[in-house]
Amino acid sequence: MGALGVCAALSAIIMALTSASSAIALDIELSGYIEPEWRHFPNDGPTPTHEHDFGSIAGEIELAFFDRSGDHTFIVTPFARVDEHDHERSHVDLREAKYQYVNGDWEIVIGIDKVFWGVTEFWHLVDIINQTDNVESADGEQKLGQPMLRVSLARDWGTLTGFYLPYFRLRQFPDPVTGRPTPGITVRDERAIFESKDKRFNPDAALRYTKTIDVFDIGLSYFKGTARMPVLDFGPETYDGVSVVPRYDLISQAGIDVQATIGPWLLKLEGTRREQRNQWYTQATGGAEYTLYNIFDTGTDLGIVAEYMYDQRRLDAPQPFNDDVGFGLRWTANDVQSTTLLLGGVHDLETDSTAISLEAERRLGTSFKAQLEVRLLEKAGTGDTLAQALKDEDMVRFRIAYYF
Repeated sequence: MGALGVCAALSAIIMALTSASSAIALDIELSGYIEPEWRHFPNDGPTPTHEHDFGSIAGEIELAFFDRSGDHTFIVTPFARVDEHDHERSHVDLREAKYQYVNGDWEIVIGIDKVFWGVTEFWHLVDIINQTDNVESADGEQKLGQPMLRVSLARDWGTLTGFYLPYFRLRQFPDPVTGRPTPGITVRDERAIFESKDKRFNPDAALRYTKTIDVFDIGLSYFKGTARMPVLDFGPETYDGVSVVPRYDLISQAGIDVQATIGPWLLKLEGTRREQRNQWYTQATGGAEYTLYNIFDTGTDLGIVAEYMYDQRRLDAPQPFNDDVGFGLRWTANDVQSTTLLLGGVHDLETDSTAISLEAERRLGTSFKAQLEVRLLEKAGTGDTLAQALKDEDMVRFRIAYYF
């Protein structure tokens, strides 16, 4: 669906919900933000058409309708960004457009929603419901809205949630002519290949069970459907010497995520066993986070994070985390401005590639927030194809968001 189609659908939904609010006495809440952004790439791109500086503006609105009983909720959350150079990054998405019904232990959600699974910091291994908004952020944290039917039952023995996902969202890639960061090759996402004969309408399904036992938060999950991460093969079927076509395989995946809270310690583990193209393989990530509270009597806290990431396919994996270690420092000022600073690094034990990131944010007054992000590829190791392709794509990103 194009931007005009999304806007038309959004307008129809809002008009319908507004009419319903008058008819059945719904409470209405409106919130959101608008965010100018500047991105700078200090190194030259692969061609002269790849700019150094990118300006853009983004915004998100959440319109929520609640009935007086609290049983019924309607939420619509549109997001949009306009980028001055990268037309692929100029996009509109419905992050949420859902009806939620709660009745005792039961919860039902119908519509478009975002769901997060997992506990680790550097690689959200079991998180598979939503497609990554690949043009929005370099770290994969931003997600596209996913059409779904979700039914949950919460009892003393735990919470069991089933998902039916009737429609697949494609992963977008930056404009090959102007967009950054870029690996220097065109990805033809509009020509994507699907293993399923139903293509984007393959009926995906998932099941998740969660339970807290003493200090342990445990999640067990199973997913069957189209993989959210595409495979970029350089074979005759998908590569013509200039551009590559993404391939989306059908997968079956069983996952586990566990977090133990022991005083200042957080112990974390995520693991999956996946079947893809008649081959089974294992992935895992885990580690620990230790928090030093009120360091040097300053009232601030410092969290120390260390994790290891493993993929049985090693260098044949379509993602970068296959035999890597990640380290991070999270400083929290605990001030009224909610100042935080996160310094992280990932080192590939096989190829010796090293990437460093810095994220900082601080509230300005009551309605503004400033955010700074720096991402550097400190070393692109020999044999690391992805790191070699992105070795000149260091980035500085600065945003000031106004919240209402």
